[in-house]
Order: sequence, then structure tokens, then C-alpha cells
Amino acid sequence: MQNQIFERFQKGIYFAFVGKLAAIIITIFSLGLISYLFLIWGWSFFLLPEIFVIFINCIILLSLYQYNQAINSIIQDRQNIIELTFATIHNGPLQSLAKVLKLVKRDDLPSNNLLPIIENELEELNQELREMYEFWQQKTLTKNTSLYLGNNVVIDLRNPLHEILYQVYSYTLERDFPCFKTLKLKIHNFEPINESSLSIENKRGLCRFLEEALCNVGKHATGTTCLEVSYSTSEGRYILSIMDNGLGNYSSREGWGTKQFKNLAQQIKGKFRRVSLYPQGTLCELSWPLISSFWWQ
Repeated sequence: MQNQIFERFQKGIYFAFVGKLAAIIITIFSLGLISYLFLIWGWSFFLLPEIFVIFINCIILLSLYQYNQAINSIIQDRQNIIELTFATIHNGPLQSLAKVLKLVKRDDLPSNNLLPIIENELEELNQELREMYEFWQQKTLTKNTSLYLGNNVVIDLRNPLHEILYQVYSYTLERDFPCFKTLKLKIHNFEPINESSLSIENKRGLCRFLEEALCNVGKHATGTTCLEVSYSTSEGRYILSIMDNGLGNYSSREGWGTKQFKNLAQQIKGKFRRVSLYPQGTLCELSWPLISSFWWQ
């Protein structure tokens, strides 16, 4: 939402500048034409000073516009860094912290057994935060083509989307979430399909979508035995879906992740949905039009 407001603000400034510049050009041309006609008619009246003043105003206006664009670019870069940082924290340390909080609320384990588990989880959380700091210090981040997952795992977003989605899938399933321990069947399908309509940021968003959806399965899909992840095409749409057969215990409150995924779906002119399956299970899905129809939306 913030990005959309910022884009509309930038467009407003651009159109205002173009309108003022066009008005100045028309005014200069009109004054020049009037001066020329006066000279032809033999009048001594000449408008060169007025034209000069308007020309100086035009230069000042152009300078102010360029300065404003530079400031807006700095603000946008800062906002992008904030969002990238929080997305990394949300799908990494915050997921680990959620595990710790869940352990603290357990009443089926005695304290002497629970405390070592919590201590181990907190040590892992501490290590995650330190690794994240080291990653954000790297100069490669300035290229904005890297995706950090944790444990020093860095993905190059310039690679084909089906490859990086498989990397996210493999890494996330190795994380220590309780519901992953009951999985007996894992089905995955990542088709190599045309991705030229997607930007680097779109690909980053899709990777974060898959990562968080899998984390949610690991945290909430109690008793799940089957997990099916698919990235393919169907009925004129690209579809990235995550489906489990567990007893989902998802909050009815719309969290940060859900808001981000709805925003991503809007950016790629797609749809996001999370639905309960019968008799049990959850489907989390993001779909968007094929390229042939994408550009006509």
C-alpha cells in the first residue's frame, strides 16, 4: 500500500511538472512570436527581458524537479531496505521466536525437560540474528538480487524461478518445525515456465510466499502426513500452491504475511487465497495470468 501511494505521488509530481513546463514553453513561444510581429510592423516594443525571465524560471523549475526526484529515489530505496529487512526477519527469527513462545505455553512437559529445549531454541535464534547481521553488511546487497534464507543460505534471484523455488522448498523443509516431523509423503513439482513478465522483486515475493506458507504448515498443520507443493500452469494461469492434510490451526486475524501476499497478487494482477479442505487440510495458493493475457490486463 505504501509503495502504491508513493507511486501515485511520483506520478502527480511528474504530470504537474510536465504541465508547467508545457505552459512555460507555450508562453515563451507566444512572447517570441508577438515580439517578432511587433518588429515586422515597425514597433520598437520588444519582449526580450520577459522571455529571459521566463527562461530562467524554467531552468529553476527543472532543477527543483530533478532535486525532488533524487529525494524521492532516496526515500524509496530506504523503504525498500526496510521492507526487505523485515521480510527476512519475519520468515526467519520471528518464526523461531514463535516456536519458543509455543513451547513456553506447553503444560505437558515438566520444567526440567522444557528449559533445555527452550535454551537450545534461543541459542539458534541468537545465531540466526548474528548471521543476518553479517549478511546485511555484505556489499552484494547493493545489487538487490539476493535472497537470504538463513544459515548463510543466499539465493541469486536472477536464476530461473523454478530453480530458486525448489531451493526455498528444500531449505524450508529442513527447518525444525514440529509438524514437519510427521510428514510421510512429500510431493513437489516445479515446472520451468516463462517468467519474463516478473521482476526481481516479484520473484522475491513469490519465494517469500512459498517460504512462509511452508513455515505455516510446519507450525500449524498438526498431524499432517502429506504435503504437496506445485508451481505449474493451468487454465491460462500460473499457479503456486501449497497443500497439506493436517489439522490447521490458523488465526482468523490477517497478519503481516497475508497482507504482503495480497499486495503481491495485486502487483502481478493475480489472486491469493487460503482455504480449508474437506475433511481436513489447508490449501494456500497464489495465481496470476499467463504472459499472453498478462500484458492485456
